Amino acid sequence: MAATSISALEGAVLDVDYLIKGGEGLIRLTVKCNDGKAYKIFDEKFKPYFYFLPAKPMTPDEVSSINAMDQNGVIKPVKAVQKRKQLFGKDVDGFMVYTKIPGDVPKLGAAFTRYGRCYEYDIPFAKRYSIDTGVIPLSPYTISYYERDGNLFLESMTPNEKGKMPDLNVLAFDIEVYNPLLRPREEKDPVIMISYWFSSHGKEKRGVITWKKINRDFVETVADEKAALLRFVETVNENDIDIISGYNSANFDIKYLLERAKRLRIDFNLSRFEGDTKIERHGMVDRVKISGRVHIDMYLVTRFIAVVGASEYILKLNSYTLDNVYAALSGGKKMAADKKKMQQNTFRYWDGTDAERCELADYSLGDSEALMTIYTTFAPIIIELSRTTGDMLTDTSVSTAGQLVEFMLMRYAYAHGEVIPNKPAEGEMDARSSNPIEGAYVKTPEPGIYNDIVVFDFRGLYPSIIISHNIDPSSICTDCKEYHEAPNGVKFDKKRLSITPIILKYLVDQRSQVKKLYKKDPGNVVLGSRSQALKIIANSFYGYLGYARARWYSRDCAAAVTAYGRQYIKDNIAFAEQKGFKVIYSDTDSILMLLGDKKKEDALTFMKEVNAHLPETMELELEDFYTRGVFVGKKVQGDVTGAKKKYALISESGRIKIRGFELVRRDWSRISRETQRAVLEAILKEGSKEKAAEIVKDVIKKLREGKVPLSELVINTQLRKGIEGYKAIKSPELAAAKKAVEKGFKTRDEVEHSVIGYVITKHGSTISEKAMLEGMAEDYDPEYYINHQVIPATMRILKELDFSEEELKGLGKQRKLM
Repeated sequence: MAATSISALEGAVLDVDYLIKGGEGLIRLTVKCNDGKAYKIFDEKFKPYFYFLPAKPMTPDEVSSINAMDQNGVIKPVKAVQKRKQLFGKDVDGFMVYTKIPGDVPKLGAAFTRYGRCYEYDIPFAKRYSIDTGVIPLSPYTISYYERDGNLFLESMTPNEKGKMPDLNVLAFDIEVYNPLLRPREEKDPVIMISYWFSSHGKEKRGVITWKKINRDFVETVADEKAALLRFVETVNENDIDIISGYNSANFDIKYLLERAKRLRIDFNLSRFEGDTKIERHGMVDRVKISGRVHIDMYLVTRFIAVVGASEYILKLNSYTLDNVYAALSGGKKMAADKKKMQQNTFRYWDGTDAERCELADYSLGDSEALMTIYTTFAPIIIELSRTTGDMLTDTSVSTAGQLVEFMLMRYAYAHGEVIPNKPAEGEMDARSSNPIEGAYVKTPEPGIYNDIVVFDFRGLYPSIIISHNIDPSSICTDCKEYHEAPNGVKFDKKRLSITPIILKYLVDQRSQVKKLYKKDPGNVVLGSRSQALKIIANSFYGYLGYARARWYSRDCAAAVTAYGRQYIKDNIAFAEQKGFKVIYSDTDSILMLLGDKKKEDALTFMKEVNAHLPETMELELEDFYTRGVFVGKKVQGDVTGAKKKYALISESGRIKIRGFELVRRDWSRISRETQRAVLEAILKEGSKEKAAEIVKDVIKKLREGKVPLSELVINTQLRKGIEGYKAIKSPELAAAKKAVEKGFKTRDEVEHSVIGYVITKHGSTISEKAMLEGMAEDYDPEYYINHQVIPATMRILKELDFSEEELKGLGKQRKLM
């Protein structure tokens, strides 16, 4: 049937994947339109390919004659098209080698290595499409299409700057599983509840699907487990869900549902269009692929947000459990039910009374409510990261910052006619890792307490260095006439347009504009999230250049960036001291100076004079004026020197800034962290060293009297291996985990490679023998917490006031009052 006339839709691309149709790869777009509907639109014009550089001159026919063999016979290219590109700044003449199906690309690429070098053969077909077309996901487009045989085919896509992003239908869900052995068994233990909370087409609904009668208005009772799984699929379909969100759902919920469906011999498929629901590997993590919909695992998103520092609420969490993250985001609000009790006794509640099943349903629904809160908070950042980098949301939500940087580089490389470098081989990665790059300059402080401090920061130091000096692997030169020469001797061509500085300038300029708009409209979630996304990506480029697995790895570039950074910091320290300021500390991009007998205006004049001599893209900014600061020392070969990244400041407005102390680490107990914070506040806010010492003495007294709750004494540590992976019990966390498994309190799966929370009890002769998992411990060893937690955490500060351990423990007197 011939194609009909061209029609148009207004909408946004939600996802890109492909099908094999008629023996060829066919790109499929999932498009959410302004009419509220989702469409599948095929692009039959786009074909899979890779780039080939022959070792000697070849014709297109000669290239097209190269073939490969697999179990299905001979694989031949469809065609070869000559194409000149650039590879790390050098012109190269090669061929775009096209294939019928995406799976032929790596097979032919391997065969072609006998005749030259192959590039871009490891790029997934859907990503290849996003790279080449430049389509921006989740952004308004006018999409022209034609219809043939009941299917829609893409004619063109045009960005619609005045268009509106369609509303997305979102569902958060959680499952409860029967667990008589504590660890649920996929082959035997049924799914007993599926809770959900969704927003679709302007309405919200919450519910629990189960197969026992429960007297709750939000509960829907079906015949059995099989019916519950199918009813959940119906719920997703009936409400036209675009995004399905879970918490650790790639590793547990979806995986468990798929396995149970297989055992029950039913088709559990959440896909909107043709294709299965499946779990795929993406780098170091699993992702869920649902045709026509996007799955977002908020556990992975939360970890990403924490790593990049995009949320102050979760930076100090000991672990990223659903309960902990929800409590942090909701201002301390806890789940309605006792989570640990429910997790360990799910099967008892299920088999128990009507009231207990009601409680279990409340608990299950509470998980979905908590998940929706987390989704609403963090999903906007992931969506803006997707829009910023051009990577589809399904991939963005499982990517590291480095992977997002790399995808953005791939898009720009294609747009600028550059060959995308191959991933390094294992041996090459090992060689890169064994040759570390010199880092930033740090001027360590003299330990002590200081008053009247001013702090300056270089705004986006490393991105601005890359932009100002055109730092990129392709711009490195030896014979260029006009160049920037880095302090490490590497030259960068001033005239060459290179993609890394181009991208960074776009990101920095965009963020500057967005911040201005956000300042006028501080409640705008989209603007706030976009600003965060732009910052995350811009700040990740330097690390990517020095990352051993990076396609665009360049030791010369990464070393040049840090060399420039050291130069700018040292030059400005010298200039500050020339102007009569005392610089007490400096690290990477910050300078901390004492005002002394100078005024604030003098400090601001210094800043203006510095900026007058910096390249256009670089700027020294005022962070704040601080009334008091504490800097601590550390022992190096017997001598005491200032510690790096370990200080606390209080601003004139009362804001406290803390860097490097134990209160931001999870492997110290809450009692030690909170005591340290109280000590810092007493010194910073009140200037009282006596009160700081009394705080410590009071805590020690309570510990010895047994008045401190066990919950404040839990120490959290990551168990890096399986419990049988250690030759001997050497660590308290391992010993605690083994005891928990031996006594049936936890399963091996629950403790291995997990964050272990334990308490040091009175029972045993060694620390490992005394360690008991949280929930198993009934008492604590006060002297351990005094000598190994509270005293070490606070003496780092109080020794600068000349207090001794003996004085704090009540065993002696203070040596000297300052």
